[in-house]
Amino acid sequence: MFTRIRAIHIAVNNVEETAREYAGKFGLVASQSGTLPEMGVKNALLPIGDAVFELIEPLNPGEGALSSFLERRGEGVYMMALEVENLGEAVESLRARGVRMNSDDPESIAKGGPVFVHPKSTHGVLIELVEKK
Repeated sequence: MFTRIRAIHIAVNNVEETAREYAGKFGLVASQSGTLPEMGVKNALLPIGDAVFELIEPLNPGEGALSSFLERRGEGVYMMALEVENLGEAVESLRARGVRMNSDDPESIAKGGPVFVHPKSTHGVLIELVEKK
């Protein structure tokens, strides 16, 4: 069902500072960074093979799910993006196994994602499913 880990999203308080630390400590250099206003985040992509660590910081602290996560849990793994061969089949298979979906509307499935698995089914980690391109 799963073909690879596409990305691990790490919630941080300061993208620039964290990117500098990852470069200094691990040699991981951001391939791109910026703001994604439509998602309400600043980000930096740190490639590792064919996957990335994506550092994400809320654009508006105190607002939205990412800010709530940081307030409740502090910095850390926020979400993993997993690639699947066939999104519709993957969603059906997971539902049949009792996995709770957070968003799995037919339009999103038809577009190849994203679809989200509810953190209550994954010991607190939000999982994004995306169809292989």
